[in-house]
Amino acid sequence: MFRSIKTRLTVTICGVLLLVFSIQLAVNFLFAEKYYEFRKTLLLQDVYHQIMEEAKVSEGSISEIMSNVDFDNNLELIIFDQDKNVVYGNMPEFFRPDDKVGAPDKINDLVVMNYPESYYKESEPTILKSDNAPEGRITLLAKLEAGGSPYYLTIQIPIKSISREMKSTNIFILYISTFATIAGGLIVYFIAKQFAKPIEDINKVAINVSNLNFSTRAEESKRKDEIGSLASNINIMSDRLEENIVRLQEANRKLEYDNEVMNKVDEQRKELIANISHELKTPLAILGGYAEMLNNDIPGIDKTFYYETIQDETRKMDIMIQNLLNLSNMENKLANLSLEEVNIVELTEWIYRKNSVLMKNKEILCDFSSQPCGTVLADPLYLEEAINNYISNAIRYTEKGHWLKIRVEQKKDEAVISVYNEGIQINEAHLDKLWNSFYREDTSRTRTSQNNIGLGLYIVRSIMNAHHGKCGVLNKERGVEFWLSLKLKQN
Repeated sequence: MFRSIKTRLTVTICGVLLLVFSIQLAVNFLFAEKYYEFRKTLLLQDVYHQIMEEAKVSEGSISEIMSNVDFDNNLELIIFDQDKNVVYGNMPEFFRPDDKVGAPDKINDLVVMNYPESYYKESEPTILKSDNAPEGRITLLAKLEAGGSPYYLTIQIPIKSISREMKSTNIFILYISTFATIAGGLIVYFIAKQFAKPIEDINKVAINVSNLNFSTRAEESKRKDEIGSLASNINIMSDRLEENIVRLQEANRKLEYDNEVMNKVDEQRKELIANISHELKTPLAILGGYAEMLNNDIPGIDKTFYYETIQDETRKMDIMIQNLLNLSNMENKLANLSLEEVNIVELTEWIYRKNSVLMKNKEILCDFSSQPCGTVLADPLYLEEAINNYISNAIRYTEKGHWLKIRVEQKKDEAVISVYNEGIQINEAHLDKLWNSFYREDTSRTRTSQNNIGLGLYIVRSIMNAHHGKCGVLNKERGVEFWLSLKLKQN
């Protein structure tokens, strides 16, 4: 229970209040009566000094002097001459021993007659307390001079009821203190509850953050003090921690992805080595066999044919190696493209016309269609190579009397070039692998021409990636369509 902030705060403040009230009561019991007497004594001395000052500067009678003095009505003041005749008195009835009402003619009738004359001094007053003055009074005795005549001054103030008053006051203070402690405790508890609520909310947020739950936030709009600042900082900490965890998760996913990529790269490297080995295996075997037959000078062989075959296979190997070198060189240069505005329709139509002779020789049915598309930012040489690869592949795989169709169109903010050839469709399982280097759908890897080593589509993908474009392949009805797209230049 006492772990709660509001409870501890309430108990602490109530304890402080109780301590303060206890100290107040103790001080009242021990020192209040003495302090009260001290203040009354100061009051007597103050009136005495006023009378003495007036007596020095005034030439009038005692009554005129006293008319200029301001004193409390509770004071019992009397002045008499050397013959003990009363010359001034404000409440003489309180000084009569028989309590008879009326001003006495002689000081002998008063209690003060018992004080020796030595108590009446001009230099300083004599202060008498209850032990040597009338019971329940403080008395001041002094001698003054007015109009050239000496007079005796007696000032008294009643303090008999001070003990009763102090006891009543202390009992009242005790009641007030008890009530104030209870009321203060309730008020403090309510205030502590209001102060503790945002702290409890912040604690809940902190617990959620420790459990990696960042959905809750501390209230910070209503408070501009340290608690509001703490709420703001806990929210900032929560946001930053969430952001760092998200970054860490992304980094982990990227690391996993990089590991997958590295595994794929390693697989592609192994496949590349296997592909190159396969591509070199056939010509090397032919070269070795024909060279051995020529070296043995076997009778009846056509040496000219063997020499031409060796030269042809050597040339094919040279072309393949040159293509590999060109591919490496192209990949390095793609990082620094020479971009310019290219009319995509005109460029595609020009490439189509260059290849039209090959289509005609193979007796392929061909069609070119386009719509105005504007221009794209591209390197014209590399873009031409990508389009020409599509058309060359289409010519290679289109049989006599079948259709080859080329189309240029605009789709939203992109120019799209598609090359369709009628023929056998590609196995769906192989569509994504077509863009890898040295990949051919023909699993036997039989060379169909001197240049067909599986680099064409890989080159197209590399060029389009460098241009931030896209490329792809779709199986269409009775054929296959390859496409590529580039963002149109905005006017």
